[in-house]
Amino acid sequence: MPKPLTENEVNRFIQLLDDRQRAFLEDYVKQSKKSKWLEQLARKKGIVVLQDNMSTKDIWNKINDWELKEILDGGYGERPYRCECGMPLRFCFVVHHRQENKTYRLGETCLTNYTMLSPDLIKDITNGFHTIDLERDDILIKFEWGWQLPEHYEGLPLPDSVMMQIEVGLPLSVKQLDKIEQQFKNELQRRRREQEIARLAQIREQRYNRGSFSRQASSASTESSEKITYEVVLSRHLEQLKQIRENEIILKSPQMQTKWKNVQQMIKDLKGGLIFDYSKFLMQMFELLYYLGLY
Repeated sequence: MPKPLTENEVNRFIQLLDDRQRAFLEDYVKQSKKSKWLEQLARKKGIVVLQDNMSTKDIWNKINDWELKEILDGGYGERPYRCECGMPLRFCFVVHHRQENKTYRLGETCLTNYTMLSPDLIKDITNGFHTIDLERDDILIKFEWGWQLPEHYEGLPLPDSVMMQIEVGLPLSVKQLDKIEQQFKNELQRRRREQEIARLAQIREQRYNRGSFSRQASSASTESSEKITYEVVLSRHLEQLKQIRENEIILKSPQMQTKWKNVQQMIKDLKGGLIFDYSKFLMQMFELLYYLGLY
């Protein structure tokens, strides 16, 4: 587990944020801790909180118990708050009993006594709070480093809260990124595969162009740049096209079948003297080879 930031470090990082970013981060941490409290209470009562059709209100109606309102922090070396027992506190748990409709301010010891929640459960909750603070630290450190949203995430239907976080200019935590990776696993794999295939195609084209340039430089009578003709494409890629043709029965994916039709049509267009996009041809051809396990 990463080492948490010191209080002075947190304060220094917080000062780098503007008012909007600071307010968003504070609210995010507060809501995360409320969610952790709710999650642990629901688990104690055997309620699955991940059901898509259950709202937070529905879960609270089932629990009908102690609700965390806020955790107040008086600051290092300070104890400005008072527990119900009179003890001065730095950290004050503001909890509301839903049945009694009464709010209490408690320290950690009295939190166990008042709520009748087991010490182990309270420990699980406070450990969860520690993890949330580490997530806040992760966001702050990335902000100082100038973190940017991965290009593969552009255009994904991310949750509104995540979009707002990005909009105010705050990085996403490792936890948030992991959740996005799981939620959009197939789409992100597709995007990264296409980018890698495009990169390989570009490298291959550059190698051909460099080789062509070297050959041209050795002969003054040679043209200054090689034209991509039907003959040139076949001389370079005939074997690869034959491999795809021999294995086209394996192309079960409609998307791959469409790409194979596109590649064949581009070859026909080139032969007929029509406009030919060599980069697009290479990208789709290599994607087919990659899909068939031939590259």
